[in-house]
This record gives sequence, C-alpha cells and structure tokens, in this order.
Amino acid sequence: MRIRNLTAAAVLGALLLPAAADAATKPVSAGTPPKGLLPGLPPTSFDNAFYPKRTTIKAGDSIEFALNGFHNVISVPKGQQAPSFVIPGALASGVKDAAGADFWFNGQPILGPNPQVFGPTGDKKIDGKALDGSGIGGAKWKVKFPKQGTYTLLCSIHQGMKVKVTVKPKSATVPSKGQDARRVKKQVKLATKLAKKLDRFKGRPGDVIQAGSDAKGVAHLAFYPAAKTVKAGRPVTFTMSKFSTEIHNVAFGPDAYIAELAKSFFGPEGLDPKTLYPSEAPGSPAVYDGTNHGNGYINTGILDAEKGTPMPTSQTITFSKPGTYDYFCIVHGAEMKGKITVVE
Repeated sequence: MRIRNLTAAAVLGALLLPAAADAATKPVSAGTPPKGLLPGLPPTSFDNAFYPKRTTIKAGDSIEFALNGFHNVISVPKGQQAPSFVIPGALASGVKDAAGADFWFNGQPILGPNPQVFGPTGDKKIDGKALDGSGIGGAKWKVKFPKQGTYTLLCSIHQGMKVKVTVKPKSATVPSKGQDARRVKKQVKLATKLAKKLDRFKGRPGDVIQAGSDAKGVAHLAFYPAAKTVKAGRPVTFTMSKFSTEIHNVAFGPDAYIAELAKSFFGPEGLDPKTLYPSEAPGSPAVYDGTNHGNGYINTGILDAEKGTPMPTSQTITFSKPGTYDYFCIVHGAEMKGKITVVE
C-alpha cells in the first residue's frame, strides 16, 4: 500500500510540474521576403537582405534559413574576418581575343570558388567559436543556437547583407510568430518605398553612368541613365552605386559574343578572366571605336563598391568614333544593359 501511495504521489507531482518547452524554430528568409519579391517594383529590383534582419530566440532554439537566389549564410568566429567569396587559383593561359591576339591578363590568377563559402561548413550549432556556413545551392539551412548572446550572420556574396540574432535565456519571453510577421511586413514596406525612390534616380551629372541605384540591401540591376549621348573624344566614367551589395562590369561587343561570355562567367574554375579583368592592359588608355580586339569588345573588368578589394569602383572609356553602342553587365547575364550614342 505504501508503495502504491508513493507512486501516486510521484505521478501527481509530475503532473503539477511545468512541462519542458520544446525548442522552437523561427524562419528567416535570405534574399527576398517570405512571400516573394518586393511588390509593385520593376523586375530589375532585388533585395539583398534577410527578412527579418533582426530576430530574437531562446537558447536552444533554431533558425531555418530559406535561401532565395544566389546567397549563402555564414557565421564567423568573433574577431575573425569572413572568408572571401572567391580565392586565387590557377593562372590564366592561352586566352585570346577575336583577332587571335593574347589578352594581357594571361599569367594572372583566376579567382575560383572558396570551399569555405561554396560548401557546407561546421556542425550547425552557432556559438561564435567556429565557422558555420550553409554553402551555396541548398534551399534550406537549419541551425541551432545553444547559448545566449548576440550573433551576426552574413551572406558572403553580397556586401553588407547580414542578420542579427539575439539569443535570450530559456526562461525569457521572446516575440511571438505574429510579432515576427509584423516586423517582416514593416521591413517589406520600408524596403519597397526605398526601392521606388532609388529607381527614380536620373543619374549623376556629367559624362558618368552609374551601375545600380542601391542602398540598405535594395539593389537595382540597371544602369542610370540607361541611355546617354556623349561627344566623341570625351571620356565616360562607369561607376558603382556607393552602397551597392552587388558587383558589376561594363562590356561592349557583339550580342552573341556577350551572351556566350555571360554563360561562362562563373564556371568550375571560377570567374572567366575575360570578364574578371579589364580588356585593356593596366596603364593603357581604354579607347573604343567599335573594332577593339577584332570584334568590338571592350570591358571595364569587374567593379565593386567594397573597400579593401582589388576591384576598382570605376573605370573610364573614351569613345573615339561616332555611333550607337550597346553595353552590358556580363555578371548579371547581359540582361542588365544600356546604350551610348556618340556624336561629333
């Protein structure tokens, strides 16, 4: 009888104790809001941001990242620098132009994919002590946050794209699913308003063409202005948007040739040197007359807005012969394009 009474007491005690809460999983979208692209914007508009860009969970909870587009998610140990998207690999060799002449960048390194960025890394437990990354190509990446603290996770490919995760004690109260949804809705509204404002940009004064009109994660894959008239012999500066999260290049040449370069822009060995490097050797004037390199090809090389990289922010091309010339960003599939009209 005594044993029976003790068993009943134990059962009653178990019922009265608070149930251990199951670990929760919160969603974060990388690249676009959960419901898709920003509403009511031109197809050239993209948002290189996390939705939400700030989230709060409890120790032991997880986050499942939805990777929408060409993105990754990576957690870098505190005090360490994030690994580069690409790293120097084999040297370019035997690369010729349409006239059969060697390009100057033969002997220069090809920038290839960094395994730390392209492949999954770590144990999917974020504690700020080791490198953990989703890699590129997956649709989902779920990671656990065992310890309280504040963690910042990045996208290696798009400068400035990051999410802040605050991890509170297990006993703390964190925002509900509804509160998180309202935060995302507010972020989408602000991003949409900013995107529309940025797209109204008319371009900089003078003979300048800007690649993108970007800020706070919003990016436009367009040139500003897309069409411009300049005088022969006057240099035109192609420059990056100051707060760009993207990289671009500016290339002139036959449509079919540009289309082939766009297909091979990023291959197994890395970035195609015909797109990565400027077509004209360093120190040589970039003068365009429509016949360069046997087929009218001239390229600025890759430009970016990030400080500390070897890529320049701008390049200048002088147009010596009147005519109308199409130009493209090969990086973005040659769909990002514009037109230069050169007059006497």
